Amino acid sequence: MSTEYDYVIVGAGSAGCVLANRLSAEEGVSVALIEAGGADDKTEIRIPAGFKKLFKTSCDWNFSTVPQAEMDGRRLYWPRGRVLGGSSSMNA
Repeated sequence: MSTEYDYVIVGAGSAGCVLANRLSAEEGVSVALIEAGGADDKTEIRIPAGFKKLFKTSCDWNFSTVPQAEMDGRRLYWPRGRVLGGSSSMNA
């Protein structure tokens, strides 16, 4: 069984969710919204000061930059949301 969509959006961050909402508002249009992460139901997501407790968890892609010459070759941790709402849900 094959399912066809008019649009496929990869990433349910702020932009992906808004885009999916607007596209699907048109009658007869089908939209598939794909997100690698899970639900945004952690308590730390609801409390802005809890964002650091989301770092390096299943809600985070755990990205780092390439080594930075200006930082003596160190890498900079770059929190990015892997959850519904993306980085906006992580408040990062």
